[in-house]
Amino acid sequence: MCPVGQSMWNKFKLRIDYIKRLIGTAIGFSLFGLGGLLLCLTLFQMIRVLSRGSTQRRARVRSLICYIFRGYLKTLEILGVIKVEARSLEELRGLKGTLVICNHPSLLDVVILMSKLKNVQCVVKNELWRNPLIGGVVRSAGYIRNDIDPERFLKDCKEQLDQGENIIIFPEGTRSIPGHPIHMRRGLGNLALAADVNIQTILLGCEPVSLTKSEKWYHIPPRRINFKAHIGKLFLISDYQGDAPRSLRVRALMRDIQHYYNRYLGYE
Repeated sequence: MCPVGQSMWNKFKLRIDYIKRLIGTAIGFSLFGLGGLLLCLTLFQMIRVLSRGSTQRRARVRSLICYIFRGYLKTLEILGVIKVEARSLEELRGLKGTLVICNHPSLLDVVILMSKLKNVQCVVKNELWRNPLIGGVVRSAGYIRNDIDPERFLKDCKEQLDQGENIIIFPEGTRSIPGHPIHMRRGLGNLALAADVNIQTILLGCEPVSLTKSEKWYHIPPRRINFKAHIGKLFLISDYQGDAPRSLRVRALMRDIQHYYNRYLGYE
C-alpha cells in the first residue's frame, strides 16, 4: 500500500475506534444511571425485606455494590472504553478500621476502589445523596454524607471505624486538576487523629487523563483509558500523636501525605 493509502487507512481505523469508544462510553453512562435506579427498585428492596436490622442490610448492600462495580468495569473493558489494572488492591481485603485514601484523577476512581474492597464505607457529596438515579444506592448502603454537622460526621465515622469498617476518602475533596500538584484538605488529618486510626494510601494512575471535573462524558480521549492502581504507604497515626497541639500534628500529617502523593505524581 502506498504511503498516502496507508495514511488514509490509519485515519479510518482511528475514526472507527473513536466511534466505538464514544458509543461504549454512552452505553456505560446509561448503564450506571439506569442500573442504579433499577437496583433500588428491585434487589435493594429485597435486601431490605430479608435483612435483620440496618447493620446487616448495609453490609449486604455494600457487598452487592462491590460485585456490581466489578461487572460494570468489565463491561467497559469489553466495550473498549477502559482497561483496569488493580489486582494488588485485593490484598487490602483484610484491612480493618482504617482510612483508605486515594488521589482523584477521574470520575471512575471510586468505582475502581469499591470493586476491589469489600464492605467499605464511603463519604459522599450531598449531590449524590439526593441524585434521583443513584441516591437510593448510597442511602441503602448507609454511606456518610459530607455536609452533615461536623460533630455528627466525626461521630458517625468513628463508630464505623470502631466496628472494623474502612472508610474511603478522597482528601482533595474533588477531582484533581490535570497538570497541577494536588492540594489536600485538613479534614482527613483531623478525622485520623480524633479517631486514632491509620491511613492507607492508594496510588491511582489514569492515562490518558480523562473524565476530569472539567470534561463532559462525550469528551473522548484519543485512545482507551488505562487505569493502574496499587497499594501505597501506610501512615501510622502513632507517629503523629504527641504533646504538640493537634493543629500542628494535623498540619504535619497532611504535609507528609501531600508530599508523598505529589512525589508519586512527579510534581516534587
